[in-house]
Amino acid sequence: MSESDTSIYQPGESILHRMNPVTGIVLATCLSLVVFIVESYYVPLTLLLVLLAFVFVARVHGLVLKLYAAVAVPFAFFLLLIQGILLTPTDGTPLVTLWSVTVWESGFEQARLIFLRISVLIVAFLLFATTAQPQRLRIALMDKGVPSKLAYVFIASLQIIPEIRDRAAAISDAQQARGLNTEADVRTRITSIVALLAPLLISTLIVANTRALALNARGFQATGPRTYLYDVPDPTGERVLRYLGGVAVLGAVVWRVLV
Repeated sequence: MSESDTSIYQPGESILHRMNPVTGIVLATCLSLVVFIVESYYVPLTLLLVLLAFVFVARVHGLVLKLYAAVAVPFAFFLLLIQGILLTPTDGTPLVTLWSVTVWESGFEQARLIFLRISVLIVAFLLFATTAQPQRLRIALMDKGVPSKLAYVFIASLQIIPEIRDRAAAISDAQQARGLNTEADVRTRITSIVALLAPLLISTLIVANTRALALNARGFQATGPRTYLYDVPDPTGERVLRYLGGVAVLGAVVWRVLV
């Protein structure tokens, strides 16, 4: 099974694909911190538009927008429901009233800010995950002094959701081929979910044990210098870019304190 089958990484030749993965992690983290520090919604809105532009430049917009919509649409609905309607401000101004439902202006503004902040966080890390090859990411992290075990755990965390999704789909197809109806009433669907969990859990444990044995056979816990199949370059320009990302976070903190 290839890396693209076990992660959301999308192969490509864009500048983001060629970038050192550590730079992607740092920039995604810095952008997420900046938008949560700054109070104005213009900053996360601008950064979100820039990130979406890079999504199209990297040609990963199909997967990124699909995953983003799956999270953002229900989140926006419940956020507006809670912040804009249910939490009635004491001195608020109605923004719009439909029948007996009132959307309050202050609640809507707060919901807009929270939504844009979360959107920047989601798109930034989706862009990173879809353009950072797992193998290059592991090597880049270890080159920066990250312990091999911690680097592996980080890579595995990016791959576990697609793996479980694909394994669950395969188990569901096998159960349907054996006559299990997964599209009937609610009670039958709950039964099918329960029937799915046991083989899914067992297969996940088996895969984890198989990986542990394979890693030990390849000297995963060996000490001393290591050699890699290929090098992950870290040009000066990217190091400067990471430094500027840290400066931006520090500047946002100073701005928040002084203003």
